[in-house]
Amino acid sequence: MEQENWINEILDSTNGMTSVMPDAQLFSKIQNRIETQKTVNPQWVWLAAASIILLVALNVKFIFFETSNEERATELIVSSISKSNQLYNHG
Repeated sequence: MEQENWINEILDSTNGMTSVMPDAQLFSKIQNRIETQKTVNPQWVWLAAASIILLVALNVKFIFFETSNEERATELIVSSISKSNQLYNHG
């Protein structure tokens, strides 16, 4: 019961308060401030997006290209090793 009285006191504390009226020109002030803020040119956004895509594509290409070069180098080494399994030449 005591808790209900406390809750009712809190809720009733706002009775009799008058609501605040905003300044008549407040909305126009807010609109002017929004319009005067600097925005990023869409061309710069597209340029940044294209640069990121290009960097990712180049990274992917170089990763796969480097892997294939390593495979070719390994194949060259393997092919240059003597085809016979003889460790010593008996001559």
